[in-house]
Amino acid sequence: MAQDTDFQIPNGTGQAVRLDIERAILALASSNSGSQSNLGTTHPCQIFADTDNGLLKIRDTGGNSAAASATFHTIGSLNTANLGLLPKSGGSMTGVLSLVAGSNSAPSVNFGDSTTGFFKESSNVVGFSGAGNLSYTFSNTSFNLRDRRPARFFDANSSQYIEIKTASNVTANKTLTLPEEDGTILTSATATISPTTVNATTVSATNIRPTNIQDSSGNNGSTPVQIEQGRAKIWVNFSGLTSPPSSRDDYNVSTIGDNGTGDYTINFDVTMSNNDYAAVEMSNDESSIFGPVDSTYLTTNSIRMESRNALSSNVSTDQDIFCVAIFGDGN
Repeated sequence: MAQDTDFQIPNGTGQAVRLDIERAILALASSNSGSQSNLGTTHPCQIFADTDNGLLKIRDTGGNSAAASATFHTIGSLNTANLGLLPKSGGSMTGVLSLVAGSNSAPSVNFGDSTTGFFKESSNVVGFSGAGNLSYTFSNTSFNLRDRRPARFFDANSSQYIEIKTASNVTANKTLTLPEEDGTILTSATATISPTTVNATTVSATNIRPTNIQDSSGNNGSTPVQIEQGRAKIWVNFSGLTSPPSSRDDYNVSTIGDNGTGDYTINFDVTMSNNDYAAVEMSNDESSIFGPVDSTYLTTNSIRMESRNALSSNVSTDQDIFCVAIFGDGN
């Protein structure tokens, strides 16, 4: 270690001058290694190896020149590769890396493209910019895709993907919460919806293939087959005292034809698969027999019914209440 207190070479005897020069050269050769208190008078940008603290320092360009009051800035650590600094080739940092906030047009961290990288979008929010445009942000509360940018989920060989994105205009914030269930849900396509349980006010889909259908309380279950085979495809409650007969209420009935006293044709809004369906009839007169005369009156598009008084020689009669319900295979 060597230090020179002033790096001055005053006139003197040959031996004195030689020793003064030697001391200066040795100090320079060892970067003025030693303690700061022994430096004496320092000079701007003077290199100083502080052996008390194991640091390589350089004096400020200004300030006090006296060693005790001079300002030195640390360059790095002595006896450490690269002075403890991270080389250009990369390596591991042991301290915190703090960067400028940056912006979407000039992100503070880029990857060879000055307009693509990460920056501080706002307080506690990090943004990613692509080609100078804010693409997404993330924080401790959410991950946000901006300007309708989609989330894409690729298949096993990354050749095809499923994309999710918002509508063009969203009138209010909405939250989609996934159920804690296995299954597949697709709400806007001709497809199969096959979750274990669906709890919703409205489900809109072309084809729904559930195993069981229950009411809102989880009771009164019915299979699709039971509903298809058991529900009335057509029904009507009408008066035979008006002409034409007037329907009080009906389902899948287009018109009711009047063929004469007690003789009616009920025309369907739907087409039955065949004429082997079951027709259940009743009227408000217990003495009245109300039903089709024979099988030719049963077609896939209509049914013709007659009402006769069993207590009066089967005379055709009109009644105020006629009811018909039809069960069978149909649309």
